Amino acid sequence: MSDQEYIEKREKIFSLLLEVSDSLVAKFFDPDSEKMLDEKIEVLTALKEGRKPSEIPKYYDVLELYPEEGAQWD
Repeated sequence: MSDQEYIEKREKIFSLLLEVSDSLVAKFFDPDSEKMLDEKIEVLTALKEGRKPSEIPKYYDVLELYPEEGAQWD
């Protein structure tokens, strides 16, 4: 991926985050992570379009800060 593509994807993610109201995304989405940029755009776009998390295949995959199973919650 070129630097320009990377910058465009990051800008798209931040733009979508401003338009999406989802409590799990607000708490567990890592906007600073450089992983899964395409998947994040896909999930955020689906949420913006009104789809429910259960209808979005990679929804939980992009919640990188979500505690692992068995981890302690704060």
